[in-house]
Amino acid sequence: MKKRSLIFSIFVFVTLISFGQNEENHIIRGSIIDKNTNEVLPYANIVILQKYKGTVSNEKGSFSFDLSPFSAQDTLSFQFIGYKSHKVLVNQTTPEMTVYLEEDMINLSEAFVYGNPPNPKDIIKKVVENKDKNYKYISSNNQVFIRSRDITDIENLSTNVKKLSIDQLDEDLIQNTVKKVPRHITSYTDFLGNLYFFEGKSDSLKVDPKRTVSLKEEDIAEFEQIGKIFENLFKDTGEEEYWKIKSGIFGQKLDIQEEENDSITETPISNDSSSTRYMRSSIRYWLEYSSIENTDEWEFLYSPGKYKYTLTGGTRVNGEDVFIIDFTPKSGGEYIGRVYVSTESYALIKADYEYAAGKTGRDIHLLGIGYTEDYFKASIYFEKIEDSYQLKYFSKKAGKHFSINRSLQLIKKRKRWLLNKTLKEMKLRLKMAANQEESVEVLFLNHEKISNESFAQFNQPKKMKIQYIEQFHDDLWIG
Repeated sequence: MKKRSLIFSIFVFVTLISFGQNEENHIIRGSIIDKNTNEVLPYANIVILQKYKGTVSNEKGSFSFDLSPFSAQDTLSFQFIGYKSHKVLVNQTTPEMTVYLEEDMINLSEAFVYGNPPNPKDIIKKVVENKDKNYKYISSNNQVFIRSRDITDIENLSTNVKKLSIDQLDEDLIQNTVKKVPRHITSYTDFLGNLYFFEGKSDSLKVDPKRTVSLKEEDIAEFEQIGKIFENLFKDTGEEEYWKIKSGIFGQKLDIQEEENDSITETPISNDSSSTRYMRSSIRYWLEYSSIENTDEWEFLYSPGKYKYTLTGGTRVNGEDVFIIDFTPKSGGEYIGRVYVSTESYALIKADYEYAAGKTGRDIHLLGIGYTEDYFKASIYFEKIEDSYQLKYFSKKAGKHFSINRSLQLIKKRKRWLLNKTLKEMKLRLKMAANQEESVEVLFLNHEKISNESFAQFNQPKKMKIQYIEQFHDDLWIG
């Protein structure tokens, strides 16, 4: 009996340990793909039905989801607008999954009753006509996840020092610094926190950071050395002295006094912290894209004469009947893509678009400076909450090429009655060419309506802690 009891106890113990390990490690990873085209489906929803928990695939259609908190009989649903949902039980999942979704396109003539088929260009015009009614700024508290990435590849970088009369600098230090500049630069930051918005004002924003993770940057001693040299040079500027930067015939004074005042009033920030105000500025810049008021980003809505629209079909999104409209550029148009528009409210619910073949954004080549926006791809989705449509997610990826081949001068002068005297000067020729790719993904996890008083009472913290890491991996955001 004792022997049996011992064996049984060991069996139970091992079983519990194994079960505990399965619970802890029940993470599934995979991709969501269009069944017909084999193209990835970015920003698809992966949700546990009835539990209001889930995740979203990234721009490459990949996802990672921890199923440990859920029971074996819970239902996992893979959903994408315009596609049939795919449902499986939790106990039917595998650690690696490839999920194929089939397009769910409704023939409009069968689903809806029209005297005449609707004109897709008229539908697009009604989106703009009804935007103020459909997209309202309300006082709210929103939990968000933001991932931003910047990748710069420098093709060419060189300097030729023409003149140098700044004692603290020498040509060898300048050339060594240029050589140490990485030719491949990656910036990568994840942010989880709350955003507070105020009713009726698109530019009102307060940020409450919860967790920020950022890729550690390479420390280069020459950069720090030159930075300290210029910091000391600017501090050692008398009342009748000033610094000026010139490029060709263009020149501008540097407002050193204002920079000194800012540095005094700012609270010192440690190496593992950053200014919340800086993050707030970045978020505000990213959110400008999502505003329907942005006529440049939404050219295919505001300049319908530049596009050809095709009513492809219809579908249902969150209980609403929706038009599916494809568009391609005519003369002057830049984008190609697809929009989903409510048949009742004419709200734009979802849009996926990018530069059409051979199209670019701004293209400037003037006075030794070149700048070309050569890649753009975006996706956005609004979710109806009560009587208005609120942002659920958006992503934006933009590529650009820039170059410079100009003479630059940094000059310290003393004011005099007739002609200001040059005290110190650095003059060099700078040549540089680089490609840059910027991307941002913003996912609104939770949306809560609040009073105007609650918005006013919340005080944005001055600093936010940052966790610096050597390499990004999935385990950073398990769950």
